Amino acid sequence: MEASFQKAVMDQIETLTGSALTVEYLRLASGGSINQTYSLLTNQGHFFLKFNQRDLYPKMFQLEKKGLELLQNHSEFKLPKVVLTAEHKEYSYLLMEGIDPAPMAENFWTLFGQRLAKMHQKSTSDYGLDSNNYIGSLPQKNKWKRSWIEFFVQNRLQFQEKLALDSQRIDRQTSTLLSVLYGKMERLFTPTRPSLLHGDLWSGNYMCGPDGHATIYDPAVYYGHREMDIAMTYLFGGFQKEFYDAYQDEFPLDEGWEERIEICNLYPLLVHVNLFGASYANRVKAILKRYA
Repeated sequence: MEASFQKAVMDQIETLTGSALTVEYLRLASGGSINQTYSLLTNQGHFFLKFNQRDLYPKMFQLEKKGLELLQNHSEFKLPKVVLTAEHKEYSYLLMEGIDPAPMAENFWTLFGQRLAKMHQKSTSDYGLDSNNYIGSLPQKNKWKRSWIEFFVQNRLQFQEKLALDSQRIDRQTSTLLSVLYGKMERLFTPTRPSLLHGDLWSGNYMCGPDGHATIYDPAVYYGHREMDIAMTYLFGGFQKEFYDAYQDEFPLDEGWEERIEICNLYPLLVHVNLFGASYANRVKAILKRYA
């Protein structure tokens, strides 16, 4: 971290707190594939700092702040409180409260499932959000749509498909198979009201906080089909059974939801194709061939 940038962040903290800042440690944190991340312990508290090149990802942190606050205001989850978003020279940064990990409470998974189910009952009339945001480092289009199928196809799958085609990370056969699937979507999904979604709910985006329960972060928020969040939890192995049982008891999923997991996960898989390369393309194509 450049000395001038570090000083700018420290000065901001002093301005906010009105007190001189003493730093106990500033440590590079793990998990920063897009942003540089640091854990900062001071006499004013524990902070978590994320920063990147502001020209690469315009308004990323302002949009993340908006998403975190939306989830905090409409759920029972603990989320890291945003201290500030700011810019310094070529950098944008987000400063949040640090979350200290703790052992899981005995009912960790049960309460996690219940809280997600309750959050998913927060609804609106249409699918989308009043602003676009990001999924990883990629733009996420959230233009309002009356229909889930229209939103899912246009704002999620087709947008990622075009990126992957343009970069030659998927082939024309995969694009053709996607077109076939688009024509079958109405028969695959049952009508449902939009739900407030985390949008990127995999195992890397929650932790056990100091109260022994799930703290969620790094959202890609929008109002969508709640099976998208559920499917994402299965993308890299799945959560514990108690999580799904508690969710179902609180807000039962529609019949056939398990068969739709792989359809929902076409979106994050295409995102992975575009972020991390064509190694994920074969997984996408294998799913699509089952619906050809």
